[in-house]
Parts: sequence; structure tokens; C-alpha cells
Amino acid sequence: MTFKQYSSISSSLEHSNVNTTVRTELKKSSNSKTCRICGDKARIVNYGALSCQSCKTFFRRNGFRPQDVRPCIFDGCCEINMQTRHTCAACRLAKCLMMGMSPNLIRKEDRTISKGSSSSSSSKPNNAEQVVSKQTTTTLQLATLDILQGDQTHLDNSELALLSNIIHAYDKYSIDSQVRLAIDSLAAHPVAMHITMINPLEIMRQIYTSTRSFISSSPDFRILTVDEQTSLVERNLHGIIGLSELLFFRNTGILHNPSCMEAFTMVYGSDMMLITKNLNERLEPDSTLVKLMLITLAFSSNCLILNINEKMKDDRLLYGTFRLLGSQNVYAELFWKYMIYRCGYNESAIRFSRLIQIFLCILANFSTVFTNNEAHQKMADDAIRETKQSLTIDANEQILLWGKI
Repeated sequence: MTFKQYSSISSSLEHSNVNTTVRTELKKSSNSKTCRICGDKARIVNYGALSCQSCKTFFRRNGFRPQDVRPCIFDGCCEINMQTRHTCAACRLAKCLMMGMSPNLIRKEDRTISKGSSSSSSSKPNNAEQVVSKQTTTTLQLATLDILQGDQTHLDNSELALLSNIIHAYDKYSIDSQVRLAIDSLAAHPVAMHITMINPLEIMRQIYTSTRSFISSSPDFRILTVDEQTSLVERNLHGIIGLSELLFFRNTGILHNPSCMEAFTMVYGSDMMLITKNLNERLEPDSTLVKLMLITLAFSSNCLILNINEKMKDDRLLYGTFRLLGSQNVYAELFWKYMIYRCGYNESAIRFSRLIQIFLCILANFSTVFTNNEAHQKMADDAIRETKQSLTIDANEQILLWGKI
């Protein structure tokens, strides 16, 4: 969607999801007391459309200079409502125009106020000018608040690039597609053979490997010393692997395949698989958020609730967590901005708390499995040992950051 001029916006909307919503909105009665743009309470027609005070102010500020509005990064598909109206100025302006708001109806003095172009004069202002000056000050204060809100929900170019790199790296090292093909191939064999063709522990080992590769491809991980990398993996990989595992289960559909469920139940028990299935159903539906959560947790000082290695207490990285704080803050901020952009502030707070709750359940389940399941414990220990060896080897080789050539 571009915003060089009003006509270009109108034509581009023919191919956006906003257009479908707009046609429905236009059928509403003119006696409605609902804002045609965001659904908030509205009493009067502003600039050609029944709108609330917030949307009126927004259009007055942006309607006559659409070229200054930041383009939508989701191809004009954002839903505009009371919760999300501050997240995408491009889609909000597009909906204003489609609802009938016209830049030509914006009064001349409104344009002057919105631009904040009041210039100093050597002559003493008259009463009318003083009123305008007072209005200008009030408008600019409100605009500052809106800008701060916008800054929390819009991703700049560097953040978009980082988001793209994270998704690319996860997908590059993911084993999802390979496992899906393997599951599909089961249909070519007798059902009685399926259980012998599925190796749950090998699948879990590969999840360990793919998650480790994903984390170690980040520049923030590569700048650490080998000892620090090893320490970080040892303290965090066991914990975050459960979250990675849930995303893997959902992407591959393993938990909905009877043969796969039978194989995993034989290794982990029916109770644990029922818990896993329940957590999988409650997992955040936006996979991008889960991937961002993974990379954020990877730079925690500790994602482990079991004291597996006594030497970990003397780890110098634990006494200098500022080495991790800078990296984790970048990913945490990206995580939060992306979530607000997609869900709005209130919904983001709810979904974030749910995701944290699920992760805490994952840690509790991991401690149970690691303590009581010797087969899993041996597999996990072997996976960590292989990771340590690979980090030592990788230190002398050129690493592809974010998995890119």
C-alpha cells in the first residue's frame, strides 16, 4: 500500500482486506452511534463520516498529507478497531478514506494546527491568534502522546530486518518438513509396522540439535567466548527445548497421529503425553511469537529449575549477567512490539501472560521427565555433550549468521 496521493490509496484498497470490512460497514444505518472506522462511540459526522473524536483527530492530522504516513508492513491487512487503531496508521487512514472522509473537508486552520507551523511574529497577537495558539499547544500535546503509542507498536527497518533473520534462521534449521514427510510415508506401510518406524528419542535429539543451531546462528551468541556459549547452552537449552518441542508438535501434527502418539506414549507415558497435548492446544497460535520467545529466553541467565551440574554455581556468566542483558533486551523489545502490532495492547498483555504460564508448566514437566525418565535423561545429556563439542569446533570455523550464506 502506498500513500503518495489520495487516489493511489483508493485504488490499492481494492486488493486489501480493509475493503471487505468497509463494504459491510457502509451498509450500517446513518443513525448508528458507532464510529465507522474503529467502532468506538460516535455522535457526529466528521469530514464526511460518522467518527469518534480519536479518529477525527487522526484524520485531521494525516488526511491531507498521506505521503507522510508510514506504509503498512503487513500488506494492508490490518484490522482496525478500538484496540488496534493506534497500531497501523496506514490501514487506519485507508479505512477513513473508504468510509467517506475527505481531505477537502479539513478546514484551513486545522491544517495549520496539525502541521504545527505557527511562526513567531514581532507584532503582538490579537485575541483570535491567541485562541489558535492555545489550540495548537493542546493539539501538539495530544499528538505527542499518540506518537509515543505509535513508537511502541511500529517496527523500524532494523527491527524488521532482525525479525526476518530470526524467522529465516528458525525455518532453516527446523526439522518440521522432514518429519512431516516421514509421517506421510507411514501410509505406505502396514499399520503394525508404524510403531517400529518411529523413534521418539531420536526425534527429540534432532529437536535439540535444530534448536541449538538456531540459537548459535545469532550474532549475539557468536560474540560470547566458547566457555560462555557452553554455559549458556547448558543452562538454557534444556528449559527452552520444551517450548521448541510444542511448536514442533503443532507444526508436524504428531500429536494427532495415532501411531506417533502410541510411540511417544511408550517412551514418556500416557500422563505426560496428555499434559503435552493439553499444553500444545493452549500454545500461542502465532508461531512467530513463539520463535521470538525462544530466542529471547535463550539469553536468560538461567532457564533451568534443576541443578544438573554443581559447577554451574561458579559460572562467571552468572556474576556478569549484563553480558546477556543487552542482547535479551533487544529480542524482548522486538517480541513486545510485534505482539502489540498484531494484537493491540490489552490482548497482548493477556496472551503474553498465557505464554509465560505455559512456559512455567513446560519447565515443571521437564523436571519431572528429566528426573524420572532415564532414557530421556541420557538422550538429553548426549545432546548437550554433542553441542559442547560442536561449539569448540565451530569456534575455528566461519559461521553463517542467522543461517544465511
